[in-house]
Amino acid sequence: MGIRYSIIIPTYNRHQQLLLTLASFETQTYPKQHFEVIVADDGSTDGTKEMVEGFQASYQLNYVSHPEQRGRSAIRNLGLQHAKGLYIIFCDADFLVLPEFISTVRRYHRKYPKAVLSGIPHSWDDAYTHYYPDFSPEEKEQFRNTVSPTSLWNPEFEIAADIIPLITQEDILHHTEALSKVVFTTKVPPDTRQQFAKTDIAPWMLLVTRCVAIRRSQLIRIGGFNEQFVLYGLEDWDLGYRLHRLKIRFRSIKEVIGYHQEHPTHLRGNVFNTDNLRIMYKQYGFNDSSLNLFALVPPSEDLEKYKETLRILRRGFRSKLTRSSAVMLRRTLRIAAKKFYYQNNPLKRQRSLRRIEKKARGRKSQVAHVLREMLVKTQKLGQ
Repeated sequence: MGIRYSIIIPTYNRHQQLLLTLASFETQTYPKQHFEVIVADDGSTDGTKEMVEGFQASYQLNYVSHPEQRGRSAIRNLGLQHAKGLYIIFCDADFLVLPEFISTVRRYHRKYPKAVLSGIPHSWDDAYTHYYPDFSPEEKEQFRNTVSPTSLWNPEFEIAADIIPLITQEDILHHTEALSKVVFTTKVPPDTRQQFAKTDIAPWMLLVTRCVAIRRSQLIRIGGFNEQFVLYGLEDWDLGYRLHRLKIRFRSIKEVIGYHQEHPTHLRGNVFNTDNLRIMYKQYGFNDSSLNLFALVPPSEDLEKYKETLRILRRGFRSKLTRSSAVMLRRTLRIAAKKFYYQNNPLKRQRSLRRIEKKARGRKSQVAHVLREMLVKTQKLGQ
């Protein structure tokens, strides 16, 4: 059968976390001759290359790199160019996989062979594998609350000036109970988790590259990631959106298959990147309400509000009594997206909004209520 799964791990200066992630692939129950791991290094300067090349893997491990940082889209595409598998699994450098990780993905693929499979939202929780002195005060408190009741607590954490490891390769390979001591539930509201799992609206939002499996032929068909996305944010949803337009289905893996290695918040990027949203509008235009709504209700900030707004819009079109309000809501979202993209508010657009506002007065349907709310947001956009 050869290589069925190619796991692509993009990385940039995550040497310590990546080491544990590579160790976690040693524990896989899935046959090691049927998967490969490709570390795609986006110009790291922290010894990542030497660490990977010196790692004694019992599975096929390959290292590819860009000499200088080019962004997460370009580095994932480089990994894709070297992949041999029928399926690609994108996995973050700080994502510790559990022993059944690939076997679980394989089980889902037997049932949904062409679907995009996402580890979100069920593998959203975190684990403290290291202590970072630059944790924020709130992060230090969370760390203390999680670790202090365990045998891994060290008083030096309170005064440490350097990163201190809590979990080692040996723990990953032979002492799995150590990891269970430092797992904690991410502060993601239950409603947000539920909305991610629902695929009736914008199912492509399940494509989160922390952990997602896609047929390689599908990725090649759409040209991989859009390399115009250099900074963090939206590059994964853009990929998911293009796959969705090809009528490809999305499924959430309901089992926990891994944990994110917690690190300081400042190491994360801005999920709602306004420049990247403009790239999406330039590419797709303003005819899709699910994209236009990003300008007013970024799903990374309020996914429940985002999806419920689109559900109300869809229901509005189903009834003759509310269809005109739904049309005006769709028009308002288009105006908002254009205002966001062009960063201006010409007189013609202002007049259109005033006409819609006038027509919306006195209407009492749910879609009319949302329409008035979105009109207010549109007027305030950019202020």
